[in-house]
Amino acid sequence: MSRRALVAIASFLVAFGCFVPISAAQDVQPAPAATPAAPVQSSMWIVLGGTSTTLRGDCQEDCVAHGTGAYLNTGSVLGNIGFRLNEQMDVGAEISWVPATSVAGADIRTTFVLATAQFRPWKARGFFLKANFGTAFVRNFVFDESTELPPITQNALSLGYGAGWVFRHRERIGLQVFGAQHIAALGDFRSGGVNAENVIANYWSVGAAIVIR
Repeated sequence: MSRRALVAIASFLVAFGCFVPISAAQDVQPAPAATPAAPVQSSMWIVLGGTSTTLRGDCQEDCVAHGTGAYLNTGSVLGNIGFRLNEQMDVGAEISWVPATSVAGADIRTTFVLATAQFRPWKARGFFLKANFGTAFVRNFVFDESTELPPITQNALSLGYGAGWVFRHRERIGLQVFGAQHIAALGDFRSGGVNAENVIANYWSVGAAIVIR
């Protein structure tokens, strides 16, 4: 091999050796910054809050003639605990306590123990719908102050429904606002010549609560 050929080969190798590191350095791109991980939510959820509640008694028979109960305004407290089935559906239990005072000054106490289901139509939104079913423990309830029907103390079948909005619904701790109605079916009664059929206690509430997931 001639000297000129050796010089050409050596020049090519030197040039190639200088080019490869530069090309490799250009090909190496910095790794993208890691996206912060979303807060890890537990499958269990807890709700603790309070409401402003209006309650009233009503019935079917003789309520038109004797009038229905007065609207009573009070505060109440509630708690929920349950489990998340998926991103849109929760199930659990609800307990709420509603203390009130009748027009005559008698204490009325209602405790709800309910199974609850909560559904979010949109995963990315905090709006939810809620339904309840269970028992109401009612003490000293008066549906009509103008009659001789004595106060009613017993267990009642209860239904409830409501809707609300959860702020920070993807975070571990959030806040919800809601409205709801609960119905307690107390049954039939007769006293002082007055028939009271299908005595019902209605509870309308608006409130706020802390949500822990």
